[in-house]
Amino acid sequence: MRPLPPTLRENRRYLLVKITGEFSEMPPQKEIYHAVHDAAAELFGDVGSAQMHIAVVWSEGEHAVIRCSRGWEQQTIACAAVVTRLCGSSVVFRTVAVSGTVHGAKNHIKSTTWDSGSLPGYQCSGKKVDSLKGNNTQQYLTRDDIFKE
Repeated sequence: MRPLPPTLRENRRYLLVKITGEFSEMPPQKEIYHAVHDAAAELFGDVGSAQMHIAVVWSEGEHAVIRCSRGWEQQTIACAAVVTRLCGSSVVFRTVAVSGTVHGAKNHIKSTTWDSGSLPGYQCSGKKVDSLKGNNTQQYLTRDDIFKE
């Protein structure tokens, strides 16, 4: 059987979710799926959760990508926000981005690990933050970098 052409396939959206909780190691992808799917069934019933087509397609570290049908993004965000327990521990799901592809969703993960002294920063006039390097590349500063004395 031949695969469907792109024009006949169901459109999907991918939600990048940051998972914050009180556990020693991140739970497996299957547990994340069960938690979100159970929340969807409780909020929207079996018919609503079936129409969402929820799936967890990727998880690594404290991030996961949840797939849903197009048009059900807000409901899926609500389902993720309702989850408070995962593997017996308290947990918070925060939606970082919504994208049309998994790759686009993963691009929204910002790394905050730097070498020591790689980005010295200082606060200018109480409002703007400048880097001492002076290049025009995108940089992310932590609170420690901003308030150096």
